[in-house]
Amino acid sequence: MGIDGEVSTGDAADGRADQRRSLLGGLNDGVRRLGRRYHHIRHNHRLGWVLRYVTIAVGTVVTLAGIVAIPYPGPGWAIVFLGLLILSQEFEWAARLRLAVMSRLNAFYSRYIDGNRLAQVVLGVATCAIVILTVWLTGFLGVMAGWVGWDADWLRSPFA
Repeated sequence: MGIDGEVSTGDAADGRADQRRSLLGGLNDGVRRLGRRYHHIRHNHRLGWVLRYVTIAVGTVVTLAGIVAIPYPGPGWAIVFLGLLILSQEFEWAARLRLAVMSRLNAFYSRYIDGNRLAQVVLGVATCAIVILTVWLTGFLGVMAGWVGWDADWLRSPFA
């Protein structure tokens, strides 16, 4: 068996699996070194307190941006988890929250979404509706309608 559970078909497959393992091992080593360096600077440098507040500010901004991006197509949840990962460098609660949300979200998706076509269609339609509503409220729907020559009052945003 290979790294992803595939059955090895010979030396070439074993070589690729070994290469993936060494790549992942190198990545993990690099992340560990970066974490050790961060903590060394944070605790031993005279301006380590600045790093703490910059880390908190960046983690908060990334987490909030991810929360805003959740209903839209794209990596909203991944951005939230990245922000919590940044915050977890300074706060233990952020690490616990990230793990708890990830496990609950995975359980929810595996229980209700995976293999359920109706739920997938409902989520797809809801995502499209949110995107169209956002495009309309920002006034961009009226701009796009102007590109194709439509001029309807209902396409204009109430805020424009």
